Amino acid sequence: MVTTGDTSARPARPARSAARQALSLLSGFVLSAWFGGTLTALVVSLILKSVPLFCWALGGLAAAVLLVAVRARTRRVREGVPVSRVALARIESRRATNGEFADVPVRFDLTVAPDDAPAYRVAVHESVNLVDLADYPEGRVLVVTYREGEPWKVELDRRPTAEWARRAAEERIDTAPEHTRVKAGREGWSWCLVVLLGLLVAVTLVLVRYAGELWEGSGHGAPAPSPTGSRVPGPSSGSTTVTTVTGSASSPSTLRAGEMRRLANTLVTGMGTEMGTRVTIEEKVMSAVGSEGFSADEGFPMSLRAIPYELLPALVDTARTGLGVDTPESWRIDITTGGAGPAPVVRVTVAGHGKSGYLLADAVGRITERHPA
Repeated sequence: MVTTGDTSARPARPARSAARQALSLLSGFVLSAWFGGTLTALVVSLILKSVPLFCWALGGLAAAVLLVAVRARTRRVREGVPVSRVALARIESRRATNGEFADVPVRFDLTVAPDDAPAYRVAVHESVNLVDLADYPEGRVLVVTYREGEPWKVELDRRPTAEWARRAAEERIDTAPEHTRVKAGREGWSWCLVVLLGLLVAVTLVLVRYAGELWEGSGHGAPAPSPTGSRVPGPSSGSTTVTTVTGSASSPSTLRAGEMRRLANTLVTGMGTEMGTRVTIEEKVMSAVGSEGFSADEGFPMSLRAIPYELLPALVDTARTGLGVDTPESWRIDITTGGAGPAPVVRVTVAGHGKSGYLLADAVGRITERHPA
């Protein structure tokens, strides 16, 4: 028996209305935007440590996952289980695309001849063992399967039934013209592009909405410190003043050798006295609390020049590595007397990833207490 490919018409594809396709793309855009927006908001809430935003984003993300699951289930119920069809096919050509392993990918150009539809051309890719490659010569008729409504999804049937194996051995198929060739539909690519667009739009909108808070949280939007030597009213009444100086543009940190001593001299000049009750040192800033009239509540006055600044960077290094704070994000030094006398007490605090710890040291840099995270 000889089968000739009827090429008067191409194999029919399922008709899908433009309205249904547009609705599918629109729903994909909305769901992807919802998912991307809530996920981005969740990350932003963790950065800003905003509990209301975190709760809103977590609830929105859960709702998005639920809607995606419902949509997928509804689509499966509507479309049903794909029906597999069996047909004969003629090998027009074959070409191995890689020969590095025993099983090599082979591109088959086939003429598929369904019993109830016109024959058509299609290209498929199958993995074939090198030993079996000779069993697929050009012109051979073999058995294939394809999905109803998706004729481009063709697979070789390696174990056909006895009846189909007999037909493949006895029947012959004419080559279908090139114009009957079918390819995969473009709906999948359109849907992927729409989903990607929805994600990008949602992420951009959320980041723009919280750009100010993120900028301030990174420290770039913090108010600039007071000019060198300026006096600002302190937290207590009376003659207490707070003087703040910042590091030079060429200095990456106050931990640089000699930088703390230089800033301390600048503080003394700006305050007009070397006596103070508290000194605070951070990455790029040093400030001091001074009082012209001693008050026990403000701490015993100490000499800013007598503080052992050269020993402080080593204490910071010890705090960073020995207090159980993984990858410290910030550090701070507080030097006070606590009203017990003129000898300063140094407290070094490190923090990072929600943890903090501190150590105490005396006036000669000897650690007296450790309080790990």
